[in-house]
Amino acid sequence: MKKMILSLLLGYVASIANERSTLWQLQNHLDQLQKELKEIKAEQNDSYETLQRVETKTILDTINFSPELELRFDSLHYKNRGIEKEDTRILDDPLYTGNAPAPGNLQRRDEYTKNFDIASTIYFDLRMNAKLDSATTFHGKLSFAETSQSYQRLCILSRDIKAQPSSSAFDVTLAYIDYTPHKNDPYAYTLSMGILPTTNGTPMHFSQNAPRQSMFPALVFDMNSYGLIFTQKMHNLYARTVFAKAYTLRSVFYPYQCNRENIDNATIAGIYADDTFVYDHSEFLLSAGFNALLDFKAHPYLGPDVTSAQTKVLGDIYTTGIGLDVHHLHAWNLDLFLHAALSIPKPNGNVQDYKIVRYEDGIGLTSDNTPGFSEADYASGTMLQKNGHAFFCGTKYTLNKSFDFGMEYNHGSKYWFSATQGAKNLYNKLSLRGDAYEAYMHLMFNTHLYAKGGFLQMNEKFTGSGWHFGIPAKKDATQRIFYISLHAKY
Repeated sequence: MKKMILSLLLGYVASIANERSTLWQLQNHLDQLQKELKEIKAEQNDSYETLQRVETKTILDTINFSPELELRFDSLHYKNRGIEKEDTRILDDPLYTGNAPAPGNLQRRDEYTKNFDIASTIYFDLRMNAKLDSATTFHGKLSFAETSQSYQRLCILSRDIKAQPSSSAFDVTLAYIDYTPHKNDPYAYTLSMGILPTTNGTPMHFSQNAPRQSMFPALVFDMNSYGLIFTQKMHNLYARTVFAKAYTLRSVFYPYQCNRENIDNATIAGIYADDTFVYDHSEFLLSAGFNALLDFKAHPYLGPDVTSAQTKVLGDIYTTGIGLDVHHLHAWNLDLFLHAALSIPKPNGNVQDYKIVRYEDGIGLTSDNTPGFSEADYASGTMLQKNGHAFFCGTKYTLNKSFDFGMEYNHGSKYWFSATQGAKNLYNKLSLRGDAYEAYMHLMFNTHLYAKGGFLQMNEKFTGSGWHFGIPAKKDATQRIFYISLHAKY
């Protein structure tokens, strides 16, 4: 009996010992697994950080960034000697802000002189380019603008100053994809889609001291747009078709919003071509195009007292033109250009009306009881009834790698309309119904930094520069602008 009990005890003890050994083994296994898990986790963290650095480096290697900065100062003098049949008046009151037309003893739209304070403007562009694959590239531009033009912001259209808050703006001004499946083919085609490169075209790049920015001649078409462009290459000849929608950037990008309209709605359809060839050691660029703005709806920059709520579609308007740019004439450091264009309106009979016919509580009202801006006939009408034309020519001479200077002249007729709402030029001189003269010079400090100084005089001969409606009236007004700017780019 004792032997049996002893045997059972020994077996129980052995069983406990085996279980403890098993538990110790399990604990050792658990400890080992925890250690291995910690090592794996540490390796994963290291791998993630390494992968993140590699991906970031790959993005930076793929996308090329190119910043550009411009600081500009303008001194503006304006003298309006008279407008035919214009007799809209305002109160002779220094507290009057012009928030609504009111009868008084001072001419509101003519017979006055204005000297603006020095205006400062800063622009910043961040350009981006990326080769996504052998056939696809991306192009983008982020833009920032800030201007000191606040209480003097608008306008030379009125004696009174229309107050506006000083503001800045940040926007995407380019974002498009180029798809070219057979780049080395002399007959390769390209499909471009997105926010398109349709502003600052030839020959504006001469005075801007920059490469050509747009696929189209500026006098015919210089607008912000989004949509599609199809380009067919034929050796040195490029033929393009565009189908897009037009829009206008916020007005802070254009401190002087006169001489341009805000596009509310328009469909763009156009055909363009340009050919580059060399003759007698000179490089020639011959460009031509036809552009249609369909269902065109736009309004002048009218200020806080007159809104665009009643703006109507007035019809279609077409612009066509041809231009020749010559680089290094006879191997000299002389550049020349000559461009001409024709605008052809097709009105639908709708009338845009900003003509004051009566006053109520000091506010000038139109026949639709909406605020107007003038008692004269040019403030009301259908789309332009007659064709207009314009010429643009200039020259630029490069003295050496540090200095060049140039001169430009453009003329617009009584009924001229230009699709140039996206023009980089602050004053949009290409829309002028009259004559504009500009002289400028560039001083290059190095490849990344240069200064520009210039003088621009615009002689207005008819009302409505940049407008698409009404019958223009004779006008005698002069703008004189002295400007200086500093540019940095990389």
